[in-house]
Amino acid sequence: MQIDTSIIDRIVAGVLTQLGTGGEGARGHVTAETQRRGGSAEGVAIDANVVTADVLLECMKGESRILVTERAIVTPAAWDAARERGVEIIKQSPRVTPRGSATQRDPDHRLNGESHGALPVGLELLLIVVRGTNAVEQLGGDLAATWRRELNSNPDEAASCAISAICRGEASTIVIFVEQTHQTACLANRNEQVQAVAIVDPGDVRRVHSQFKANVWCVDPTGRSWFELRNLVRAISDN
Repeated sequence: MQIDTSIIDRIVAGVLTQLGTGGEGARGHVTAETQRRGGSAEGVAIDANVVTADVLLECMKGESRILVTERAIVTPAAWDAARERGVEIIKQSPRVTPRGSATQRDPDHRLNGESHGALPVGLELLLIVVRGTNAVEQLGGDLAATWRRELNSNPDEAASCAISAICRGEASTIVIFVEQTHQTACLANRNEQVQAVAIVDPGDVRRVHSQFKANVWCVDPTGRSWFELRNLVRAISDN
C-alpha cells in the first residue's frame, strides 16, 4: 500500500506541534542572503531540523537549489515537490579546517576507540542511511567523529546523493545502508566517476579491492548486529 506523502507531512507537523516545536521552531528560517561560492549564487539555505513540502515551497522563490543542514530531515513530500519543480536539495555539513599539510581531520581519528591512522587531505567519508536499524544508529554514533551521515528515503535518492558527493569531491568513500543493494549500486554506476558494489561481508571487501577501486559500497543492514556492521565499515575504511 502506497501512502500519500502529504499525509506524512501532516503527521510530522502535528507531532512537532505537540512537542512544542511547531511554527518557526519546527520550520527554522531562511537566511537573508543566498550562499555564494565562486561569485555565483548557490541557492537558498533553510535552517530547519525538519523540512516539509510547505516549508520548501515557501522558500523556493524561483531557486534551482535549496541548501539544508546535514542532519535535517527532509520529508518525502518535500522531496517530491522538489523533483516536480526541478529543484535540487543539497545537504551541507561544516567544512573541516585542515590541520597542517598532512591531514584534514584529527590525525589520530578513531573508530570505536581504536586508531586507524591519518586521513589524507581531502578524504571525506560519507554514510548514507536508507534502511535504519538499531545497529545502524549505534554505529552512526560511533562514526560521528570521522564519517558524515545523511538520511535518504529510497535507493534512487541514495544513488543520486552518492553520485553528487563523488562528482563534487565531497566524499571519496561512501557506504550506503539499504535493502536493495544491487539496485542502488546499479543506479549509482550510471555515472562514470562512480564504482559502486554490493557487498555482504569483509571478505567481499577484500575481493573487490583486489580487482578494482570501489568508492561506493552498498550494504543491507537487515538482521545485522552492530559488531558485524562495524567490521564491514572497518574493512572498507582500511582499504
